[in-house]
Amino acid sequence: MKKWFAGILVVLILTLICIYLFIPAKIVISKITITHTTINGAYRFLSLEANWEKWWRNSDGHQHVKQTPFTYNGTEFKLEHLSSNVAGIRIQSGKLVLNSVMNLVSFATDSTGAVWVSELSAGNSPFSRLANYKRALEIKNDMTGILNNFSSFISDPKNVYGLPIYRSSTKDTFLLSAKYRSPVYPSTAEIYRYLVPLRKSIASQHAEISGYPMVNVSLQDDNSYEVQVAIPTNRLLQGKDSLFVRRLVPGNFMVCEVHGGEYTIRESLKQLEYFINDYGKTKMAIPFQSLVTDRMNEPDTSKWITLLYMPVRR
Repeated sequence: MKKWFAGILVVLILTLICIYLFIPAKIVISKITITHTTINGAYRFLSLEANWEKWWRNSDGHQHVKQTPFTYNGTEFKLEHLSSNVAGIRIQSGKLVLNSVMNLVSFATDSTGAVWVSELSAGNSPFSRLANYKRALEIKNDMTGILNNFSSFISDPKNVYGLPIYRSSTKDTFLLSAKYRSPVYPSTAEIYRYLVPLRKSIASQHAEISGYPMVNVSLQDDNSYEVQVAIPTNRLLQGKDSLFVRRLVPGNFMVCEVHGGEYTIRESLKQLEYFINDYGKTKMAIPFQSLVTDRMNEPDTSKWITLLYMPVRR
């Protein structure tokens, strides 16, 4: 009987030693994942909780319900504060509230590490240490699932920028062009009115239009807008008065196809600028819109197709 008691006592003592030896007073909960995107793109999606709606999935794969807390397996996660490439995220599971930090680290232009770290006090008694160790493992599993969702979503550039962006070139093209100033952003009717003298000049010189009309609208220092329009032609023409000739030489362009009206086009241009900056590309000239859809004959803006071109250095 004494031997059994002594054996049980030894086991208990060894168990206590193991608990205090292998479960520290502060349990560090950490997880790292690699995302195949730029650090700026990753930070934009992490730093705006409104973007979380796009990539957040619960453990059952369901999307987040708007106007409700962001939860995963019943644990709530909330964006608390931000600094350069660092986000503070509060974790709440029942009465347990933890502060955590997600740090983004750039490994390469299109490779970013997301390091998520938090700490949990283990407590003093062996029972609290075991219970809190179990809770720490559960929270780490939640963090793993969330990071997998985040990484999977933003590793697709289409998700980060809202549309596919690809590299392309152009053929050697002659352009007949003109510039105008407008105190306000030009309407569709105004842009097409600016194209009228170009069409008349092309017809008077017995040339052919060889592509879609092109336009660029640039905000100036005085808050007016410079509007440059152009029409591709099959041969070199003569400029006259306010009309001038340009040549669009073959080069490298980042291109995206936009479906929608002016607001969608301006937002897409903003995303194209993000893409250029995120990937460290150098702009060689102003971007331009290629008006695939004749907007004057199609009143439904959702059916408009516009190609955006941004000339860049290879």
